[in-house]
This record gives sequence, C-alpha cells and structure tokens, in this order.
Amino acid sequence: MSNDIAQAAAYIKSATLAPLKVGLYSRAKVLEDVGDRGKYLGEPGQDGAAAVGGTLVSVLANLTGLNRTDVANSLEFASRVAAKEVGSDDHTEAFWNALKTSIFQIGWFKQADEWSSDFIDGTTTGAENFSDYVIANVRNDPLYSSTEKDIVIRALESLRSQAEKRAFFRSFTAGGNKGSFGVNAASVTNGALVMRFSAFTFDCNAVVDDYLIFSIKNIKANVRKDNVEAAANQRTIDAVRQQIEDKLNQAAGDYIDGVDI
Repeated sequence: MSNDIAQAAAYIKSATLAPLKVGLYSRAKVLEDVGDRGKYLGEPGQDGAAAVGGTLVSVLANLTGLNRTDVANSLEFASRVAAKEVGSDDHTEAFWNALKTSIFQIGWFKQADEWSSDFIDGTTTGAENFSDYVIANVRNDPLYSSTEKDIVIRALESLRSQAEKRAFFRSFTAGGNKGSFGVNAASVTNGALVMRFSAFTFDCNAVVDDYLIFSIKNIKANVRKDNVEAAANQRTIDAVRQQIEDKLNQAAGDYIDGVDI
C-alpha cells in the first residue's frame, strides 16, 4: 500500500461525520434502493446535477458512472466532516476550509485555491436575488470552461425553480443573516477527473430565508468567494472508495438529492 493510500485510509477511519436527520426528506429509502449516490447525478452520456448538502454539483456527460459515484461520495463525506467540525449552521469560511481540507485528504489534490471579497448593495448590483448574483459571477469567471459555465447556470436555474428541491437545499444553506452555498462543475479533462467549485458566503444586514430566491433589492452583504480546482488521484480514490461508502452508510439519512437539468 502506497503512503498516499495509507494516509487516506487512516484519515477516513478516524474521521467523525455529522449525524443526519433520518428521513427528513424521505430520500434515505431512495438511496437504499438505488444503492449508489452517483445515480443522483444521472447516467453516463448525459449532463447531470444534484444538491449534496450545501453544494450544487453539476457533472458533464463525459463522467462515467464510477466518476459520478466518486464525486458524490467525496462531497458528502467532506461536507459531513466539515459540519461536524465547525457546525452545520456555520456559513463562514471556516466550513468551506474544513470541507476543502477533507477533500484533499481522501484522494484529491489541489490545483488552485483562492479566496476573494466582494460587497453587494442590492440597490445598485443589478441582480434580483443571490442566485442571480452567483450566475453573473460564474458567467464571468475564467475558472470554468464555457461548457462548465453552461451546466452550472442551468443547474442553478433549475434548482431555484423547484420548491421542494429548493427547500432541501435551503436546510443546508440558510442561517439567518449569514448563508452560504457552493457551485461545482465536475468533468473529465485530459483523462483526469477534475472538480472546479466556488463557495460563496454571505454576511447580510438583514435576515434572509432563502439564499437562492430572496430579493436583494434592500440588502447589503459582505461576500467571500473561494475558487477551488481539485484533480483526482484515481489510484487513491479507487483504493479507499469502499471505505468511504462504508463510513457514509453507517447512518441512514438524507444529504443528497438529484436536480433535473
């Protein structure tokens, strides 16, 4: 066993995951039936999307079924580790930094990682709501390819138009005057599985119920954004896949839901 695999295995064994509210959205039974979180991201040959905790992940059609499983498992594992470490209602940089730390321990390596700051004044920004703000940001972000931009925006527009899906996502992203969510594009680039994602944290001057559709006309907010690019060490991920699955399956519950795009 290589050193990388041994370290990842030891980390997964020692990690403590945030507990789940069993059956809150009645998706635990669905997961039990399909037996594979990757199914929430659709079938190979088709673009797909899912909400994994507070991250909206979109995958390009070129991801295999196993790729989709690894993306879904990695994001749920890291999200639940972060929620346990800093609190599920923490919508600051601390949560996303903990999520990244976990991702980079389980078979992914960092290619880029950079925080930046912005300020929203709802009377001048031109965006109707927070998701409009994120869409405009993604559209102008060189992190993503044009194909990745398209799928991220389609997924976000679809998620905010579906009340039940939005309610599920809101349970992970809204915390009064503080909220956060991430958008993620996974693709196979030059033969390697890659995730590019942006985490947005919002610190507002008013309570916000839903960080997708809430009007920001009268809102001011400090925004922090983290752009991250991670590539899979496939040998390590292959070696620890079952260990991650076993850890995730120790507690039944709902942490992932597919989004039609």
